[in-house]
Amino acid sequence: MSGRQCARRLWFEVNQPLDVEVPPSLPMLQGRAFDELVQRLEPGIVISRERGLPAAIAETSRVMQAGGAPLIYQPAFRNGNLAVIADILRRRGARTELVEVKASTSVKSDHVPDVAFQTLVLRGARQPVSAVLIGHVDSSFVLQRPGEYAGIKVEQEVTAEVEDCLPVIAEQALEFLALMASRQAPDILMGAQCNSPYACPFIERCSSEQGPGPEYPLEILPRGAQRAAELRAEGFEDLRQVPADKLSNELHRRVHAASVSGQPFLDPAAAELLNALPYPRSFLDFETMAFAVPEVIGTRPYEQWPFQFSLHIEESAGQLRHVEHLEIDRFAEFDRIADALVVALPQTGPVFVYNATLEAGVLRRLAARLPTQRAALTAIVERLFDLLPLTQKNYYHPAMRGSWSIKKVLPTIDATLAYENLGEIGAGDAAQQAFLEWRDPKTPIERRQALAEGLKRYCERDTWAMVVLSRFLSGEQGSA
Repeated sequence: MSGRQCARRLWFEVNQPLDVEVPPSLPMLQGRAFDELVQRLEPGIVISRERGLPAAIAETSRVMQAGGAPLIYQPAFRNGNLAVIADILRRRGARTELVEVKASTSVKSDHVPDVAFQTLVLRGARQPVSAVLIGHVDSSFVLQRPGEYAGIKVEQEVTAEVEDCLPVIAEQALEFLALMASRQAPDILMGAQCNSPYACPFIERCSSEQGPGPEYPLEILPRGAQRAAELRAEGFEDLRQVPADKLSNELHRRVHAASVSGQPFLDPAAAELLNALPYPRSFLDFETMAFAVPEVIGTRPYEQWPFQFSLHIEESAGQLRHVEHLEIDRFAEFDRIADALVVALPQTGPVFVYNATLEAGVLRRLAARLPTQRAALTAIVERLFDLLPLTQKNYYHPAMRGSWSIKKVLPTIDATLAYENLGEIGAGDAAQQAFLEWRDPKTPIERRQALAEGLKRYCERDTWAMVVLSRFLSGEQGSA
């Protein structure tokens, strides 16, 4: 799968791996949790990975020579120079099923070639795979009782799709074997493949070796991957090289114009709208946790539930105060965070958020769960004012590079407020990983205190960013 993303990535992984081990990402942690649950739900023989691939292959061979088993987890097979550790090998009568377990809520495009390679190896190792399935999370599952997860995994057969792509996978396997044995890394320029379908761990290395590349690559066009590919095929590399008449999308034209001129775009219509809003003005941000395997009764996989909020309140022009609430040790007691929010939030005035989908969803879920606070929480939803679409419509700076993420917007207004300056916790995934680390019983109290302070700084920066942005769009000078 690394080779399919980028041949250069595969060569590095085999021949020049990173010196420092990359910590598991949040999706990887979610995947492990789901894999472990699946094994508990349907007991079978588990082949150990702890002693490495050769030992796993030998252990699997002993199990198969002894007659196999109806259900085997993590079986390892080798066919010549190709080897794989599968997730599940299952026998149902005369039918042998290969099941790949994914913590996603549906089958993704990259799942089929992944399991097709496994099929190729298993069949080459004389395992008569007759059906191939993807087992994934059922997003409609609701946890009713502690520990009862029957039904959380659903399976979708992809045998036909696998059969169709097997010839290509077989050819690619041979190409990748030759690539891995070559003495030099392939000469491949950085591009869209560096982050698709996953961020490559060697981006920094390639950047240092190849130089910075185009200052404004074509891929910064918002939701413009196809158009960027077409323009690249025409020989363009930097967006500034592209004639304006080749872009018809209004947003693309705005990004192009700012990139060419080097000047930001700011429509005074934003100031007119914002200055008409009454006080008090509130600025709200939640930090949430979404488990692939839900742990709270009445919740579903990947539902966003809050463990923290930050609230800046502007009672009148220039009069600002801050309220925060962090609730990790009693995460499931959502009434505590809801009560704190209802008490702190003024009963009137707009409630600014950045991308209202998250905050509105959190508030609606809390309202459905907490009857005594339902009216108050629902009322907050009605007062939400989303700064994201307003910013997208009225502001763009070349340094944003096609993104209206608050982390890209804020430094164009005040460079001292870049999220990189926050340290360890400067992104949403980092906040969720900090949440998980804090709850780990092995985490020392000093580390927990540091994580809590980092979470508070991060969440506060999100609401302060909205204060700064709203003042900027309103025509006020400075960020304070």
